[in-house]
Order: sequence, then structure tokens, then C-alpha cells
Amino acid sequence: MLTSFALIIIVITLFWIYDRCKLNYWKQRGVESLTGDLIFGNFKNAALFRSAPGWHIGQLHKAARTDAPFIGFYIFHKPCLLLRDPDIIKQLMIRDFDIFCDRHFAGSKQKDSIGMKNLFGLKNPSWKYLRTKITPTLTRCKLKKMFPLMMEIREPMMDYLKSYPADRDGVKLVDVQELSYKYMIDLIASIALGTKMDSFHYPNEEFSTKVHEFFHGFRRMFALVMVFFMPELIELIGTRILANHSFVKKVFWNAIENREKTGEKRGDFIDSLLQLKHGKQNPNYKFEGENLLYQSGTFFSGFESSSTCMCFTLMELANHSKYQKLARQDINRAIDKHGWTYEAFQDMKYLDQTIAESLRLHPPVSTIDRNARQNYKIPNTDIVIEKGTPIYISLYGLGEDSRFWDEPEIYNPDRFTENNHITDASIPFGIGPKMCVGMKMGQLHAKIVLALLLRDYEIWQTKDNESFLNPRSTFTAAGNGIYLHFKKIVQMM
Repeated sequence: MLTSFALIIIVITLFWIYDRCKLNYWKQRGVESLTGDLIFGNFKNAALFRSAPGWHIGQLHKAARTDAPFIGFYIFHKPCLLLRDPDIIKQLMIRDFDIFCDRHFAGSKQKDSIGMKNLFGLKNPSWKYLRTKITPTLTRCKLKKMFPLMMEIREPMMDYLKSYPADRDGVKLVDVQELSYKYMIDLIASIALGTKMDSFHYPNEEFSTKVHEFFHGFRRMFALVMVFFMPELIELIGTRILANHSFVKKVFWNAIENREKTGEKRGDFIDSLLQLKHGKQNPNYKFEGENLLYQSGTFFSGFESSSTCMCFTLMELANHSKYQKLARQDINRAIDKHGWTYEAFQDMKYLDQTIAESLRLHPPVSTIDRNARQNYKIPNTDIVIEKGTPIYISLYGLGEDSRFWDEPEIYNPDRFTENNHITDASIPFGIGPKMCVGMKMGQLHAKIVLALLLRDYEIWQTKDNESFLNPRSTFTAAGNGIYLHFKKIVQMM
């Protein structure tokens, strides 16, 4: 009995010593750090899904001393560095990109992940080669060809809204997050997989159901927390961590086979992939087999981000009638001048401002991560970042930092007027060579849906329908939907 008790005391003591040693990593290196929990480090609320992981990293940014250029913190016992100064961020992400070119989770052994074996998750040199091949598939010329496909989905969406239940005053209470997911599912099917879908009127079709489960399922949310913050656990738990994508495989390969047989051109991403497949190959990354399929995964995360951007922009405009009216005027002016054309959306400059301000407050992918490929001394300091150390940047933190923004908690699109200086802390699409390759397409997606809705409806939100962040989601998402009131605008003749 006494021996067992003594053994327990020894084990507890050894754990305490180990724990104290691990959680003193930054202090021993002269780096200012945050005090952490004995087990969870500084990640307890996120690990227990009490707060959204990305938002939680933003809170760590805010917890640091105001002018601290970086801060050490711990995910469980793993030492991580959170960058808070735009100059240091530019130094690491641009000038010293060769050292910080890989994401922390890059190169994972997930053998079946359509979300990892593409630009999102590959390491150099494969990433660099792939970037040179994918970038030309998203040029202005390619977007103009995809634009009609993006506009095709407006009719099912607007018909769905037209038939949506309303009260006796004609007011409809709509979950725009769910509405945007339906549009996104059809967009992914059409652009990335070369197949038409109608999730608005046929939501129980196999593809719509499976994609809905993919984006809403707890399995994916749990997996993304590990991918972004604890990738070491993936190999312990297994390779099939994200989701079963057999439904995507089926649709994708049917489209590829049909397109090769018929020679049909739709202007979608499948056309570009077939060009890459039949072009000259590089040993670093060959466009063949499932490598073709994995490229469609880029659009899954990309359209999810732009869908989120649209939702939160609409929510902010619903709560700021002045800006909503200005956005509607901008939309109507551009449509009246150009019609429903690609050029019209390029001319919606004020709508761009509303989106930019929403991205500041509600970044869809709120955390940027990197991994040090070798020991690195931060310029003008004595601090050495050891090889393998995870580096994080919080877009929530930068976006609400009063050092860079006046009244940062207030939604104000005028910050982004053409003649205003935009701080280097504004990096909604990332920074440096790894900046989001699909930025223009994502903005176009968000603007199309916003323009369609704001042109036809006056929109507002009441206090009893306020939204909160989903604590299980690494990417920004509302946990209770985003319920807004819609009332049809009567057009004056």
C-alpha cells in the first residue's frame, strides 16, 4: 500500500518537473510568453471546444503586452511563436520565405485527403512547381470563362428565396449561412467537378447530402483542429482523418471520363486539369491519377472561405443600414451600366470596401501558420527560432489591434476607400509567395451572391437572432446560423 502511494507521488513529481521544464522553453530563451495550463498550455478552451480555435489564437494575441512584436505560447506542451508585428511578419513570410515556406501541418501522411495534397498542404519543392501550374488556371481570362457558370446558380437561389415562407408583412427570416452553403455546394459541383447540381430544390441528392455532411460534420471540425494546431497526432490516430471523399471521386472521375470522350469545353476547372494532364510532366508533381482529383480540393476550402466572407459581410450590412444602402446603390449603378456581366462586378468598388472590412473583423481562415525549416535568428534580436518550431499569425488579433486601426471594434467600410493608406496588418488573403491563389475568384463569388440579394431585398438583423462563433470550427462559422430578415424591395416604375 505504502509502495503504491510512493510510486504515485514519484510519478506526479516527475510529471510536474517535466511539465515545468517544457513550459519554461520560451523563458529560458529570453522570449516573452504567456502563462499556460499544466496540461493544455495556452490552448485549453480551444482544445475543449469552449471557444473557436482561430478566435482563441486571436485572444492570445490580445493578451500579450501591447507593443510585443511576438509572444511565446504553448499548445499543450508544444512551444509555438505568435507574430504580432507587421514588419517581422513581412521579414519571415516574404524576405526569408525559403526558411518559412512550409505550413506547420504540410506534408502530413493523410493518404486520402483531397484537402491536403494540393497548394494548401504540400511542401517545397512540389508546392512551388504546383503553384506555377495552378496560377494560370485562375487568371482574369479564366475567371471570365467561369463567370457564366457562377451566374447559372443565381436562378435556383432566387427562386428558392421567392418561395421561402414569409409573415403577413412579407418578411422572411432566412439563415444566410445555410443559403450560402447551398450556393457553395452547387458552385463546387459546377466549377471544380464539372457537374450541375441544384441543392436549393433537390437537397437530398447524394452529392448535396454528402458535401453538406462534409462541411457540417463534427469529424471534419475535430480533424481541422488537429491539422492546424496538433498535426503530430494525425499519424497516431490514422491516415483517414478528414473525411471519406468517395462521393467526390465518383462525380469527378465521371466528369473527366465524359469530357475526354466528348471533347466538351465548359470553361470550368476540369478543362484546365485536362490541359495539365496532357501537358509536359514534372517529377516533383505529376498531373495524373488522384493528383488530378486532389486539385479539386483547393476549391472546397476556397469556396468555403468566400461563402463565409459573404455571410458575415451581409450580417454586418444588415446591422448597418447606412452602409447597406451605399452598397445597394453601388450594385445598382454597376448593373445599370454594364448589365449582369463580369465587368459590372469589377466596377463595384464600394462593395469591395464592405467585403474588406468584413474580412478584417471576420477572417474566414483566421490563422496563418508556418514551420521553421532551419534555425533562424530574428533580425535585430538575439532570439533564435529553432528548426521545426511552429509560427502563427492571428488575423483576428491583427484585425482588432488598436495599434493599426482606429476604433477597431467598429465596422466601417470607409477605412478601405481608394485614397486611404491600408496598414500592413491587413493580410486577409495571407502574405508573400503563399498568398491565396484564388483570391480573385473568392471575391467574385462573394460579390455575386451579395449583389443578387441586396439588389432585391432590404435586410436586417434583430437582437434575438444574433449569431455566435461555432466553438468547434477552426474556420470562421456561426454556431447558430446567421438569421436575417429579408423584405422584397418594390421597384418603382
